[in-house]
Amino acid sequence: MRIGILGGAAPFDGAVRQLGTELGRRCWGLVLGVAGPVPFDTIGPESDVVEVLPRGAEPGTRAADRRAVDGPVGRMDAVRLLSDAVVVLPGGIDVLADLLTLLTEQALGLSDKPCGVLDPTGLLDPLAEQLDALVRAGLPAAPLLRAGDPAELLDQLAAWRPHGGGAVRAEVAWLRISDSNLALLPTPAGLRLPGGPRRSGERGAVALSRVMAEGISVPLRPERLHPVAALMVPDADGGWRRVSCYRADGPQPVVPGAVSHPLGEAAACEPAAAALQDLLRRGRIP
Repeated sequence: MRIGILGGAAPFDGAVRQLGTELGRRCWGLVLGVAGPVPFDTIGPESDVVEVLPRGAEPGTRAADRRAVDGPVGRMDAVRLLSDAVVVLPGGIDVLADLLTLLTEQALGLSDKPCGVLDPTGLLDPLAEQLDALVRAGLPAAPLLRAGDPAELLDQLAAWRPHGGGAVRAEVAWLRISDSNLALLPTPAGLRLPGGPRRSGERGAVALSRVMAEGISVPLRPERLHPVAALMVPDADGGWRRVSCYRADGPQPVVPGAVSHPLGEAAACEPAAAALQDLLRRGRIP
């Protein structure tokens, strides 16, 4: 999984440091949208970390992959796009607004990604009580996944399922664009992105490099790969597919057997490719 982080870390340095350690232990990726330095000892140039920061701002980590965005709204959009789930660190009214936006999207069925709060001091107890009251009244609401212990919170996020059930299969996929066309592979289920299953504990870029080499003999070095989107799409067996999509720097190898499909055109695509095409059509992926 790749976890996005929003909010303010300063009052909770100890819990945030534990969160970074736990993410590293699980080999999970990280999309960091917290303004300013973050006390993560595990972040280095080789870590699977994307730092999202306002244009012109000083980096807060040693992450090699940095994305510049326009303001707080751009930061949250980038974190949501690149992450399988979002952890919110309690903060001021701006952080509360971000959290309520994420919960509202879940409640209205606009998002299939969970969010949770690392709340070691119980600061958000009143909000949790209010959300419970909405549920009891039969009004639209989303569950507030919350824990003071980072490992417990990450377990909750990993166990979360859209609409309550179904197994989740982790996959990786490559986004190869040439002349306003997307390279897709024909299958009985529809046109699909090049890629395949991701092993437990395997970094996404490493998994995609392995899958492309083993499956269709396409060489892609992990250091050339950068995440562009995290998708959660329904599977044919009633479960879910968690698909991490990447682009590659430099020369783009030819994909054997692939067809060129117009960007933004979802017709004839299987669910993951269709979801990615929708993001491209709406300009969500630069």
